[in-house]
Amino acid sequence: MSLQEIVIDGEETVDTKNALISIDSPISLKYVAAGRIAQSVLSYLVREITERRMTNVYDICHAGDSLIELETSKIYKNVDEKGVAAPTTVDVNNCVQGYSPLDRDSAYVLSNGDIVKISLGVHVDGYTSLVSHTLIALPTIIPNDQVAPATGVLADVICATYLATEAVTSLLGTVLYRYENQLGCYGNRPVNGERIREIVESVAKTFQVKIVPGSAVRRIKRFLVGQDTVHEVDIKGYTWGSISIEAMTDDPDEGDLKKMIDTEAPAEPGEAWLVDISMCTFSGLESDLNKKNGLQLSRRTLKPHRDLKPTIFTRDYNRHLSMKLKSARGVLIEVDSRKSVYPVHLSALSTSGAALGVAALVNAEIMAPTKVMMIQGSPAPIGARMRTTVLLMPSAKHVGEVVRLSGGSIKPSWVHSEFEVTDEEIIELLSEKRAGVRVRNIQGIAVNMVKDDVQEMEVE
Repeated sequence: MSLQEIVIDGEETVDTKNALISIDSPISLKYVAAGRIAQSVLSYLVREITERRMTNVYDICHAGDSLIELETSKIYKNVDEKGVAAPTTVDVNNCVQGYSPLDRDSAYVLSNGDIVKISLGVHVDGYTSLVSHTLIALPTIIPNDQVAPATGVLADVICATYLATEAVTSLLGTVLYRYENQLGCYGNRPVNGERIREIVESVAKTFQVKIVPGSAVRRIKRFLVGQDTVHEVDIKGYTWGSISIEAMTDDPDEGDLKKMIDTEAPAEPGEAWLVDISMCTFSGLESDLNKKNGLQLSRRTLKPHRDLKPTIFTRDYNRHLSMKLKSARGVLIEVDSRKSVYPVHLSALSTSGAALGVAALVNAEIMAPTKVMMIQGSPAPIGARMRTTVLLMPSAKHVGEVVRLSGGSIKPSWVHSEFEVTDEEIIELLSEKRAGVRVRNIQGIAVNMVKDDVQEMEVE
């Protein structure tokens, strides 16, 4: 399916292809299938890092993408569009986006104490599950032998990111058991983008950390999960700006023109939502903060890595030019036929001379690179990221439940912060009862690299 079809089909098509009627509906089952694979691959990578000492970032990213392609090939044989929705990236310490190296020899090798953010995505017929997880790399210590939790600012930022994600997940779920009386309300207030912002910023303030631009909590639809290159309408939720350097402004009314988000529209049963929250430690200057929001970093603190070239690219369907270069035309045909609106890793392209072709397409602004972005500062801030995809699933038998496609059953590293949440509403959302919200975590299955891929990594 192309982007043109998404836009031209109009509102009626969007409704029929996005409404979540029940957990057994065809749309829901595709979401769940994508979520199960995302959860399985993430669990595999976490286990490889923490228990089996996989420390080369190239190996981690290669394993993630290979497993996604392998597992999606086993399901929905009649569906052509499925596979990687977001190439696996491993962003370490003050890196917040886009690191997925092309070769093993030059790739970063994890060190003891690194803060590691693993991100990946899976889709089945455009129904997408994105996930990110943060852990502390302890390649010399078996987790069960760790004698004490990590503390200090590293613990603060991991706790804040995790708790904010959990609180927002519960908050979204409250619309399921209150919508019969007052649509989208909790505590007599709408559950909308502004309410979400208050929750996330309250947690950030409590743990004395800052929100990284690019964080977002928003409704997603088939094929549409917030790609910078895609024009969307009817978006609701909240975003803390864009991480794109093409829109480096702290004014929420400037830049991000492709993403006009309605922060007042309430969440509703039958919707899919993405919760994507990044936070970082901060000991810098006031000038490094957003002028209109002191709890958010200024986008000017984010800079592309000066040595690491982008390896992930996304097709911009708003641009159409005739390319003279044969490799550029080949890449364009391959991307349009196989990758649709999702980002693609350079190594996943089979077109001869793909690197040269992609470079030409980037120069023509037909493809947009995902730059390796770093948070600047002295000392360098440390970032954490949690991302999960949830379905607000109604039910005829009970009030409904939040179906958490990915990230729910994988706990963060063992940390202890000196700060704790005191806001009564957030405490209720984080409690064991989760303010009365039913949450079902989709469980992963056992996955393993095929023998040939394992041998290839060992030889290299």
